[in-house]
Amino acid sequence: MLRLRLVLLICFLSIGLVSVAQDSYRVSDIPAFLKEDANSTTITETYEVEIPNNKSIFYRHRRVITVYNKAGNVDAVAYASYDDDRRVNSIKATILDKNGEELEKFKKRDFEDVSAVDGGTLYSDSRLLVLNYTPTEYPYTLVFESETESRDTFYLPTWNMIDYYESSIWNTKFVVKYNPELGFRYRVFDPDGLLSINEGEGLLEVSATEVPATDAEELGPSPWEVIPNVRIGLTSFSLDGIVGNAKDWNELGLWQYRHLVSGLDAIPADITQQVNALVADAPTTKEKVKRIYNYMQDNTRYISVQLGIGGLRPYPADEVIGVGYGDCKGLTNLTMALLKTQGIDANYCVVWAGSHQRSIEKDFASLQGNHVILNVPLEDEELWLECTSQTIPFNFLGDFTDDRDVVALTPEGGIIKHTPVYKTEQNTMNTTAQLSLSSDGSISGTAVLETKGIQYDMRSSMLYKDQKDRISSYKEYWDYIDGMKIESIDLSEDKEAVSLKEEIAFSAPGYASFAGEKIIIPVNVLDRFTYIPRKYRERTQQALVRRGTTDTNEFIISLPEDLQIDSMPLPIVHESDFGNYKLTVLPMSENKVKVTRTFVLNQFRIEKEDYNELRNFMRSIARSDAAKMVLVKK
Repeated sequence: MLRLRLVLLICFLSIGLVSVAQDSYRVSDIPAFLKEDANSTTITETYEVEIPNNKSIFYRHRRVITVYNKAGNVDAVAYASYDDDRRVNSIKATILDKNGEELEKFKKRDFEDVSAVDGGTLYSDSRLLVLNYTPTEYPYTLVFESETESRDTFYLPTWNMIDYYESSIWNTKFVVKYNPELGFRYRVFDPDGLLSINEGEGLLEVSATEVPATDAEELGPSPWEVIPNVRIGLTSFSLDGIVGNAKDWNELGLWQYRHLVSGLDAIPADITQQVNALVADAPTTKEKVKRIYNYMQDNTRYISVQLGIGGLRPYPADEVIGVGYGDCKGLTNLTMALLKTQGIDANYCVVWAGSHQRSIEKDFASLQGNHVILNVPLEDEELWLECTSQTIPFNFLGDFTDDRDVVALTPEGGIIKHTPVYKTEQNTMNTTAQLSLSSDGSISGTAVLETKGIQYDMRSSMLYKDQKDRISSYKEYWDYIDGMKIESIDLSEDKEAVSLKEEIAFSAPGYASFAGEKIIIPVNVLDRFTYIPRKYRERTQQALVRRGTTDTNEFIISLPEDLQIDSMPLPIVHESDFGNYKLTVLPMSENKVKVTRTFVLNQFRIEKEDYNELRNFMRSIARSDAAKMVLVKK
């Protein structure tokens, strides 16, 4: 069962809420349909946001959740965040048994005080008070209450109806009390009509009741595309004491540029001289950008730094160059400043990073994104630079930030731009091999894998693994070949072509199987498609492939002198809107066979009614890739 935590956003609270009027919380009182396929049930939850002015905000949270098993423990989170601008006024928790009787009570002093960021962050003032509770019995119920207060009204929560898959809801409520003079705005996403909305003067209430547990479906959309949620914003806000007014991306982007980005581009004179010399003979502006980008990569490293105006303002360029490290903000700003020394304009862009291609919501201006990248508009093309990686090729983003809307912070205001799309025909893997089969059924040979586009991005991590991990990775990649032994590995990268070449010598005993006097050989030795999506009694979500790929293969298999071909697979062809496939096996001589294969998997999004057709297509590919030839003694 897939579990997906929906709280992915740094700086955002994604929590569900509110109430049921009852004096005790007995598990037996929970309706049976809410327990079905559930690891936990939110009995009642209320999350209240009160905004009396643009310089103060209160968060009040009360949650009662019953956990049925060990897998549900992750649902029973109890924490409150704080930093220099946000304080925890109160926090407490109580653990109840299945009959609603108190087992244990926790006060503020019992909560563990920990950093809110991982070990990759060098500096941050963000911290958490978190309950570290180990249950001794199931089911149990957590009653959690907290109140926090902040001076920053730029950080506003996005409320998700539910935080976890395999968790049900009895009652939940999101309440916002606000000063109408602040220009309160909100956006509701509710594709299935599960939310009730009540509005009044200075008041918004959103609630849901009796929502059964759901599970993530294979090849399904991202959580934010299916889970009901509410995003809120203010036209008049304050961040770190700086007041802003913004009703759309143009205004908000302008405010962010002026107060978060502008004025941090000073470069030491000696560094400017180095850059001048570096680009002096560059024939084009693009070549200048490339040399400056490579210079930045060679002279810095990535370390997260979450300080300065709410953690959103980058460290000044001269400080980053001085210490030799920075986070995504600092390194992007540094690259922008280095380009500026040569009169090259660039755009600091805020993006939702991650493989699921989440876009900035262009119709709702608010604090969004979890990463920044650099856009360099030239006369004939736009360049995109990922400044946190010291190894990624120039003008290549990969699946971390490809194909999504971002907001560029410019002196003229915020501008929505779209990052590059890596198309099916660009995301290639070509696998070739010279193979030798022995009479005992073992096989050996040398394989060459050449990848480009997103497939290069997926495999380029091999360059930075040690030999032991590389061997493990190849064995896992070819896990259908039992007993594989990796003899040698040779890797070469071409950053100009954005491609990777992997040459692997290997052997495997017992590759063939025996049936009497016949020897059975799977013909697709090294690029077998084995994934068959799960079958659902009733599919509820769309299905999609986010990035198309093209695989081509050519395997030359030399056969033992004492064996001959008894039968070979006929040519196999599959054509569909989802992609196409072709496999041919042909004799080259008496003891040599050539296997050629092409498999194109398109990018697509289909309705739930078409899921079975997609599954049948993938199952057909998997079956075709298991095709075998039969050899016999001469």
